[in-house]
Amino acid sequence: MQIERINLREKSDRARHGFDTQLAEVLLSRSDLSHAQIAKEFGISAKVIRRVIKQFNIGARRRGPKLRLRIRGLNNEVA
Repeated sequence: MQIERINLREKSDRARHGFDTQLAEVLLSRSDLSHAQIAKEFGISAKVIRRVIKQFNIGARRRGPKLRLRIRGLNNEVA
């Protein structure tokens, strides 16, 4: 019986890339959650969040009131 060799570095790199991809999707799709909340949900540190943001070139999130809410607020005041 022949034992197949496993390249652990390659296997761990693929696993990390898969995790990073999932984390990047969450960072982009869940703008309602803070980075700290996402880190707590995934059980990771803020350092991992920063690494994924840099790796996938994710820009800064918009902060402050949403334009849609500001327009709704203006329409309610005028009416």
